Amino acid sequence: MQSLSEEPYKFDTSNLLDFELPLLTNSKGELVGLEQSGSPGALAYKRDLAKEYFGTDDPDALMAMFTDWDVFIAKGKEVYEKSGGKTFMLGSLMDAYTILSNQGTTAVVDGTKVNTQELLRIFTQLQSIRDNNTEGKLAMWSPTWNASYSQDNVIFYPAANWSPEFVIKPNDKASNGRWGLMVPPEGGYPYGGTTIGIWKDSKNKDAAWAYLNWLLGTDEGAEANFATSDYILPLKSFFKDTSKLSSGADEYFGGQDLGKFWVEKVFPNMKSKAVTKYDQDIYSSSELVLQVMAQDNSFDAAQALDKWEEQLKKNHPELTFE
Repeated sequence: MQSLSEEPYKFDTSNLLDFELPLLTNSKGELVGLEQSGSPGALAYKRDLAKEYFGTDDPDALMAMFTDWDVFIAKGKEVYEKSGGKTFMLGSLMDAYTILSNQGTTAVVDGTKVNTQELLRIFTQLQSIRDNNTEGKLAMWSPTWNASYSQDNVIFYPAANWSPEFVIKPNDKASNGRWGLMVPPEGGYPYGGTTIGIWKDSKNKDAAWAYLNWLLGTDEGAEANFATSDYILPLKSFFKDTSKLSSGADEYFGGQDLGKFWVEKVFPNMKSKAVTKYDQDIYSSSELVLQVMAQDNSFDAAQALDKWEEQLKKNHPELTFE
């Protein structure tokens, strides 16, 4: 991809929210794209179940309650026991992995070196989630997982700012006021997103840059994006007046203002990890390993790490595991 840090583009990266930079730069530190929609990650939850099991459906009260993942897991064990094994905090280990693997700034791969301790830390948390019956063993994105949105067997789901429109509402059409959004234990996280760049061999770089810079690099373009698609561009200047990013009370979400939630509760504290060419294979290897972990209670975090390494080495013998 064409570097946007160099002449004639020289895009000023200080205009972007800090968490976005690792997601848009290559290993040389060059900016190679701009984000079409900063995709902040949170937790969606069912208000009625939250009130039943935790005594409140207020997102700020729930955030204060779940101070870290250990507390979340302990509450999950209580929910499982109180419900007679019918209700879980999360639908699957992949739901949990989606959040845990994207939180923080510690990269799994740096160059060709793999930080196995970081993976072991994540797999250990996931093993605890499984061992304490905090997940329902529903394969993420499966028909049973989709159906659970309208049922009472799962309370929380990973959610981005695109989830209400494209995941939650389509899967729970009959609800009204049942849903809420909250900041998860240990903070928000990047969940998806679309980066647009310029092919380095393009014959139309000037036209591409004129479009890209206006649409994704100016307040005018940001306002057009928000007005037409509810996309929130990660421009610092666009966040100076967050009142214009209010989306108003959403009856479906119990009167919560989702626009204000994302810009005031999630974006300010988001962190991110550098994107690498290994990310898709890291995800696929993790998914395979967690399928085994979910079904075999004797399969622990250390075995998961060994299996994960074995899978990744198949396609990437150049990696070293430390």
